[in-house]
Amino acid sequence: MDRIDVAFRGAGAGTAELTWGQRAMYQAMLRERSWLPMGGRRPVPPGTTVADVAEELRYTMGRYQSFRTRLRFRPGAPPAQEVADHGTARLDVVEAGAEDPEAIAAAVERGYRAAEPDLEAEWPMRMAVVCRDGTPSRLVAVIPHLVTDGIGAAVMVDEVTRRVAEPVAGLQPLDLVAWQHSPAGQRQHAAALRHWERHGGVPDLSSGVAPPEGGHGRYRRGLFSSPALAQALPLVSARVGADPATVLLAAYMIALGRVTASATVAVRVVVSNRFRAGLSDVVSPITQLGLCVADVSGGFGTAVAAVGRASLAAQKYAYYDPFAVDGTARTACFNDRRTVRQSVAGATGRTGEFRWTDPPVGPTEPLFVHVDDAPGALLLTVDVDTAALSAGDAEACARDIEAAVVGAAQRT
Repeated sequence: MDRIDVAFRGAGAGTAELTWGQRAMYQAMLRERSWLPMGGRRPVPPGTTVADVAEELRYTMGRYQSFRTRLRFRPGAPPAQEVADHGTARLDVVEAGAEDPEAIAAAVERGYRAAEPDLEAEWPMRMAVVCRDGTPSRLVAVIPHLVTDGIGAAVMVDEVTRRVAEPVAGLQPLDLVAWQHSPAGQRQHAAALRHWERHGGVPDLSSGVAPPEGGHGRYRRGLFSSPALAQALPLVSARVGADPATVLLAAYMIALGRVTASATVAVRVVVSNRFRAGLSDVVSPITQLGLCVADVSGGFGTAVAAVGRASLAAQKYAYYDPFAVDGTARTACFNDRRTVRQSVAGATGRTGEFRWTDPPVGPTEPLFVHVDDAPGALLLTVDVDTAALSAGDAEACARDIEAAVVGAAQRT
């Protein structure tokens, strides 16, 4: 592996507190004992040279403050961030030789993900170009979630691909910190705290402790791929007059209510916060957890309406300093990561299949369900802490989500 040093220069420098979104990611890193790597590998366009790849790295580092940010740890206080306006980044160059470049790129990606970076001494992005006979074939880039969230990464990739020359449209991290400490930012934070405090007495999932099941570790991950859920969701959304995201969240909360025998259910929902002024194009973590609490003991339509109201409040108050919120309550979490918001092509009424797979890298929330698009289906990734909820109950939650939505579709 060879190395190319890439000098960069960008606008904005200084030391400041972490933004609220960065603090939320830092907390998640501590909870999950992981640096939360994100990114991957992709083919490069034909005709691309190593110099072109180096220029892409230079452009990215110079354009986005979050890519030239390092942590500054302080005794007795949470870390701060230091943004540099210039520096030198590293581009690894790997020659595949007679090997398959894709296989080599996959190995490089695994190595990047396995080796935790020094976020105080190193730039947060690791980048490599895999070549065959000196010609680039694959690009590998891995960053910690502390740099940005999924939507911010998509904004970055789009702008890098198009080499946007105009100034950055979204606020940069130093701008975000300044607003969050302004009177307007502090009013938003205070209102959010009141919302969380109003629901502080909601039961969490840590009370029904179940021992880890024989032969398995405490933290487990299951995958539930459901063509039936993908087919039924748009039908139910149209019937009840609620968007699919609300229908899915309601189905999840109904499933939790059944498993825990609770009428009132609390879920921490991943909220992008990009509907807020100036945040749509931010390349920095903006996503935070909002608290959604609703009574789901009525019929499906009644539950959807209740969850819809509670979800609006959760989104409104999901922008706050997470260091000031009591993080000891162990409620379930939900993350709707779908990009296809209408019917899924090829979806059928076939019931979903559930299987257990490799466990999470580190500790997880009591129950965390992620929803993604899949070919002809919706894919539910179910992470569970079996000291809070049994593996059987976690699987039942996934199946009950499908049953609730499919059942509602069949009643149309």
